[in-house]
Amino acid sequence: MKITAGILTGGSSLRMGRDKALLSYQGRTFLDRVADAAAAFDELLVSVREKDAYPGLPYAMVEDELRDFGPVEGIYQLLRAAKNPYVLAVAADMQRLTAAFLQDFTACLQPEDQCLVLCSGTLLEPLCSVYGKDALPLLAQMRETSVRRPRALFPSLRTRYVDVAALGYDLRVVENINTEEDYAALLREEQM
Repeated sequence: MKITAGILTGGSSLRMGRDKALLSYQGRTFLDRVADAAAAFDELLVSVREKDAYPGLPYAMVEDELRDFGPVEGIYQLLRAAKNPYVLAVAADMQRLTAAFLQDFTACLQPEDQCLVLCSGTLLEPLCSVYGKDALPLLAQMRETSVRRPRALFPSLRTRYVDVAALGYDLRVVENINTEEDYAALLREEQM
């Protein structure tokens, strides 16, 4: 099945205090590192709050219509723009993502699935999940009714849950870098 990779950068980075997508790790921006992990997908889109904030970005961008609405808006815009029937939505601050993990995870997608959600037990990871275009009407309704949490979609769609441990990984592979403390810890790991 054809899957578009979509990187979510539209958050306001309030806890970090600066745009996380442009932070540097191992000589590359967070955004470039996630794009590298997603390079095997035949289409790559980046969801941004405003295109003007990323001049010269070498990736196709989709822009939020509803500003400060959160990941529901990004996922909606990615699905609308994608040429493929599915979008793998991942957050730009997931610096431990690997190409192997993304391929192993998306290989679990079945034709009847409308969502493929990564989880660890009861903990869901909606910002590393696959969304089908069948979700567009529900996402549009969520936007109209100010429902901002992607997980609100899952009960209404044919959703398959994949435990990260069953894939042979631990949850650190999708860990977000949200604060200066998280970023400092990541940089310390680099020096080890």
